[in-house]
Amino acid sequence: MINKVISLLEINKKISGYKIYETNTESVELFFIKKSLDMDRAKVVSHLMLTVYVDFEEENAHFRGSSSSEIHPTMTEEAILRTIERLSFSASFVKNEVYPLPSKEGNNPKIVISNLNEKPLSEWIPEITEAIYKEDIYDKGGINSAELFLNKNTTRIVNSKGIDVSYSNYDGTVEFITTWKEKEEEIELYRNVDFSSFNPEQLHMEIANMISQCKDKALAKPTPILDKIPILLTGAPVKEFFLYYYDQASAISAYEKESTLKVGDNVQGENIIGDKLSITLDPQLNNSTFSVPYDDDGFPLSKIELYKDGILKRNFGSVRYCHYLNIEPTGEICNIIISGGSKLKSELKQTPYLELIAFSDFQMNPVTGYFAGEIRLGYYYDGNSIISVTGGSISGNIKDVHSNMYLSKELQQDNDFVGPETILLNGASIAGCTE
Repeated sequence: MINKVISLLEINKKISGYKIYETNTESVELFFIKKSLDMDRAKVVSHLMLTVYVDFEEENAHFRGSSSSEIHPTMTEEAILRTIERLSFSASFVKNEVYPLPSKEGNNPKIVISNLNEKPLSEWIPEITEAIYKEDIYDKGGINSAELFLNKNTTRIVNSKGIDVSYSNYDGTVEFITTWKEKEEEIELYRNVDFSSFNPEQLHMEIANMISQCKDKALAKPTPILDKIPILLTGAPVKEFFLYYYDQASAISAYEKESTLKVGDNVQGENIIGDKLSITLDPQLNNSTFSVPYDDDGFPLSKIELYKDGILKRNFGSVRYCHYLNIEPTGEICNIIISGGSKLKSELKQTPYLELIAFSDFQMNPVTGYFAGEIRLGYYYDGNSIISVTGGSISGNIKDVHSNMYLSKELQQDNDFVGPETILLNGASIAGCTE
């Protein structure tokens, strides 16, 4: 199919370049109600996305426009030609600054090997199913429903500058709802776990944690009104919190003036009391579904240092946006690794605190730094005892808290994120519940 599309592209003289991104995915899917299999299916699907580039001049200014569309396997040559003509016409109205397309290079990046390649996808199903339900052992609660998606993806990227690269990778997702009933109170919580290699202990831990959270949520008291108390973020909210630093360092954010951070600046300010941030991007991170040897443009990826002790070492981004900033391109890298801090979790819990582990919706604005979330589950320590709490909300701005922030030595992995399991914030606001 790719060769046919390329031959048809050569007919259109308006086109200055092209990119073809083809994926073939083999998948198995299972749907459970409690511990019973309700439905299963397997499929093989193919997608081919074509992007065309058109260079043009207007009022002595040069532009490179682009437009994309999917080319379906059943399309006739006439239909493909019409699509190419439509794309070239659309691209001629897109006034992007001129930028180069990635060209063929000799760099052969490392490819992460998954243990899922050891046998066909269908043969993994019994082991993964067993891992999902191993911790479902309680009378008052457990897994209400679960869905398993397991994919083998083969990707090929071809462009008009000589790039022609291919690779395979795996991605799996377990989505599940856990429940717990305590007297008249029944709680449901949702979680999804993404993985690229099968690690049964990972599933055991995630599901055991969710069942435990359901139980604690069922027994939780309203979050009290608290003032100037240290806040601990633990688990999933930590990942969302740290995305601020990722976005602030991206080339596209710098180009679009959404980030004013410059190389050599300290993102945490000049008077840091707590732990300093050190962040790397690693396209070959184990067990991440975003680990790939090339970005979507076919540019080869390698590990880079983003921040060291709070100081921005470089921006990262696609060939296009790095060209706009006149810096060496890194390609788009999704995996983020944050070094652990100076304290154990137990050391962060020596004085009264409010630890928050689940939100109805925790959001971080990557431009302004404002964050907020409605508390679904937390733990309040008053200096004598710990109780589970729910309700109320947290809010603040990362610029007001990250100079006095502590990171746990213990690390966690959540797919494309590796970082501290817990962070301690001073200065965030808590809106408690009125009884």
